[in-house]
Amino acid sequence: MKINTEKFGEIEINENLTFEFIAPIIGYEHLNKFALVDHMPESPFKWLQSLEDEKIAFPVTCAGFFGLDYEFIMPEDEVKKLELTNAENLLTLNIVCIPSGHPENATINLLGPLVINMDNKKAMQVVLINSSFSAKQRLFPGPKAQS
Repeated sequence: MKINTEKFGEIEINENLTFEFIAPIIGYEHLNKFALVDHMPESPFKWLQSLEDEKIAFPVTCAGFFGLDYEFIMPEDEVKKLELTNAENLLTLNIVCIPSGHPENATINLLGPLVINMDNKKAMQVVLINSSFSAKQRLFPGPKAQS
């Protein structure tokens, strides 16, 4: 399937990587259909592109690619909403914020993971309550560069 995007122009998307958010991404409650786009094949970053608004695309990654110790327990009601039967069908992604001109200051949102049931393509953002994780965890170690 081909879609138009503001960031990438017209692109072909893999329909197996399209998802319906049954609980929205915070701040984007009006959008619920997204596709995972592999813009640069060897990159640890992907894009979560809205299928309803060509201007909206989030850079996402898996925390494990960057050596972050990241495990959380899914609340039982969220597991039921996603109709998860086992953890092997679960894909967890995190939104990344990359400041313009300063990629070394990139942060990853560990407090609000995006969880996807790969079997039925249902997805949601889960806000972790009583967690020590941060919504702005530095992705790259080292001193903070000047912005």
